[in-house]
Amino acid sequence: MKKLLVPTDFSDNAFQAAQYAAEIGKRQNFSLHIVHYYTATSSGFDDAELTEVQEQPNILKADITIKEWVGKLQDKHPELSISYHNERGLLEEALPREAKEGEYVAIVMGTTGASNDKNVFWGSNTAHVAAKSPIPLIAVPNKTFSTSIARVGLLTNFLQEELMTLQEFLHIFKQPVKLDLIHVYKDNEEVEAVNDKLESWVFNIREFPSIEEINMRTAPIVKEDKNLDTIPEVIEKLIKEQDIDLILISKSRKTFFERLFTPSVSKAIALELQKPAFFGKTI
Repeated sequence: MKKLLVPTDFSDNAFQAAQYAAEIGKRQNFSLHIVHYYTATSSGFDDAELTEVQEQPNILKADITIKEWVGKLQDKHPELSISYHNERGLLEEALPREAKEGEYVAIVMGTTGASNDKNVFWGSNTAHVAAKSPIPLIAVPNKTFSTSIARVGLLTNFLQEELMTLQEFLHIFKQPVKLDLIHVYKDNEEVEAVNDKLESWVFNIREFPSIEEINMRTAPIVKEDKNLDTIPEVIEKLIKEQDIDLILISKSRKTFFERLFTPSVSKAIALELQKPAFFGKTI
């Protein structure tokens, strides 16, 4: 059985991401594998806790915590096959390695954790893992949202790797979807020329299976508007307006990827990932 790889730091957002993965697993007949990476400072018990586990002095705190954590998830999804393990290491290094070695179709992980509340646009662990992952990664925000994946948005700049990301998504999610092509352009570009280019690009997508409908969504970066003067802000506005369930992002376009995740500090404060994002595998 194919598996989804779900890392956890035992935070609320990690559990929300695991529940999102569980919904995907049930729909697509995937199992889940939960993994926790620990360091020397996070693996042990304090003195009070040690008195409660004297019969098992070598057991790690994480061993008990992950068993309880997975048990809670299993209780909510009893029909799902869920395995788990702990491993010493740093998340951004160990997780891509695990993804490469196992029979996983995608990583599903939260965008905030127990140690901080920064979102994915701040260059969190999620962004670092997404940049290295050999398989697709689905980033799940710490927000309330529908688990439906009926409408997806593909961020496009008319490059071949975007079609590969779409193909990867359709390979995992074998279901009919409506697709919104999202393109952000400079405010000095001609709208008609942009739309003509996007219309031509649609011909590359019409033959993809399971796509019921294709819509084109364009918007300019407006330097005079402080709320719409970066790519992420314009994208966020379009996604909200169209009520998109999942965003598809190609990682291989490095300049676009870097601009998406490394905005200025002042702008980053205002940006949050509102819906799950699907990142194509690293090429």
